[in-house]
Amino acid sequence: MQSTFLTHPLRLLALVGILASPLVQGDEEGIFIETINRQSGLTGEAPSEEVSQTWVAYGKMKIASTDPQGTDMIIDPATGEMTFINHAAREYYRLNTQAMRAGMSEPGIDQMRALLEQTRVQVEPTDERRQINGFDCRKYRVTKTGLMDVEQEVWAAEDIELDLRRYQDLMHLAGPEGLLGDSELARAQRAEMQKIKGYPILTISKLQLMGTEMESQIEVRVIRREPIAPSLFAIPADYKERAMEVEPEVPAAGQ
Repeated sequence: MQSTFLTHPLRLLALVGILASPLVQGDEEGIFIETINRQSGLTGEAPSEEVSQTWVAYGKMKIASTDPQGTDMIIDPATGEMTFINHAAREYYRLNTQAMRAGMSEPGIDQMRALLEQTRVQVEPTDERRQINGFDCRKYRVTKTGLMDVEQEVWAAEDIELDLRRYQDLMHLAGPEGLLGDSELARAQRAEMQKIKGYPILTISKLQLMGTEMESQIEVRVIRREPIAPSLFAIPADYKERAMEVEPEVPAAGQ
């Protein structure tokens, strides 16, 4: 089961939200974020552009593609579960992070972990600033080397206080970074990324793969508070639960 916006390695970067706020007349005031995702350089494919929407309230996060054939993702840190809703098939899948932890000792996992441990991350703050969608942003250069070399420009706004750590932890666990667990390298990577002050508004990622340069952009267009109904996080009653046969690729949130 794969989503149109959860399938490419470059989209392991980024999509977003914040912790919940007090109740407002039956609905809870939370955060709505709209993000545009651009991608180019894939062999045989034209440049693509897709909009995703994120809501955070009731201690949960929901990320949805505006593509009718896309897949929604609901993250619940309280239970450790991630739910993927496939609207095209009218089905949903659950991924339990505790079960994933138990599977990390299976044969072959150590070999993959050893490859990921080659990755090194370096963040370089700059003095460059620009306005992006009304946000005052500062530029950071991010270099990731190892299994895959990636160069990034991250433009972050310091006047936006969004705390995504609970959701990021679950998404990282479900993705390749989860294999690193709470290792010394994982802690070092997190500490380096914390050099980025504020909230990423625009992230431009470039990598070379098989002689082709690929680029992705994740741009936040809207951040606002609004009342959010509990039903937004509900699974449609007529959808059927299916076993997860292939682990979905999960986007990392924020930084």
